[in-house]
Amino acid sequence: MLKQSPFIFILCSLMLTVAACSASRTVQATDADNGSTVELHPGDTLVINLEGNPTTGYQWELIPSQDGVMPLQGEPEYVAGKTKLVGSGGVYHFTFSAENYGSTRIDLKYYRSFEPADTPPISTYTLNILVD
Repeated sequence: MLKQSPFIFILCSLMLTVAACSASRTVQATDADNGSTVELHPGDTLVINLEGNPTTGYQWELIPSQDGVMPLQGEPEYVAGKTKLVGSGGVYHFTFSAENYGSTRIDLKYYRSFEPADTPPISTYTLNILVD
């Protein structure tokens, strides 16, 4: 029985190493990442955090993609800032899941939904995604 102990130890160590390598991760992106490329693996989660202020009528909105590489998970979440000042802004959180291999682009716009459709957004955000 003692002769098998080193073998069992090595086998357990190898299994833990493989499990750690295959674990999914969460990647955070902010306005500083606008226009950059993010490399992910299937099962990874991407959270885009963008400052905004819905009290001004502006909101961040996803421009939908039909490729299925990085679908949005649920609805975007808005978290008000820590200040108690009326009309202060907060952060929008968009959560995506890397479900398929491939490349895609995530596009968001900051606009007022009640303005005419031909009114350009006051800001845009783009993130290039490579899932391999």
